[in-house]
Amino acid sequence: MRIGQVTQENYMGYLKLFGTKGAKNLGGLLRKGENADGLDQFGQRIGDYSHEAQEARMVAAGYGEAGMLIREGDTSWKKIVPIADEIRNRFVDVARRQFLANGNGTSAARDGDEIGALLKEYRKSIPPNKRLSFTYTISQILQAENQRLVDFVKASDPSWTHGKQIDPAILKKAVFGGLDINV
Repeated sequence: MRIGQVTQENYMGYLKLFGTKGAKNLGGLLRKGENADGLDQFGQRIGDYSHEAQEARMVAAGYGEAGMLIREGDTSWKKIVPIADEIRNRFVDVARRQFLANGNGTSAARDGDEIGALLKEYRKSIPPNKRLSFTYTISQILQAENQRLVDFVKASDPSWTHGKQIDPAILKKAVFGGLDINV
């Protein structure tokens, strides 16, 4: 008798002890969850490791959103796509508020959660094949806005660095598209 057969028999014996019913179920467990149709618990063909099948398994298991799994080596999603002004302005307003919130250009960890929640909210309205590019575009917009704010403050106070208090007089000269900087 081979060691693999002994191990399988022992394993099946333990499964019976734990209340698993029927040898058919045990055989399925020993074949990586395969059912009579050859599908796994997510309805994907056993052994299907295609990008689409992996993404479907991840989404079904609650580990992400459709369209957000990146293929290895694929950078085609790294492109700027059109974003509605209303959406762009909402993200820019959040970036400005976060930059000014502590008075020193730093953001708290919860600020990333706020942007993440906004991204997730808007991605629901976008087809899965465009979600990565949308997220990339928004990240580029946020980086550009943060750099613009840093440049503006440094132009008035060249010695300023992140974490150093921003002189309120600098911000009074600024016009930030309707954002009340005096709050």
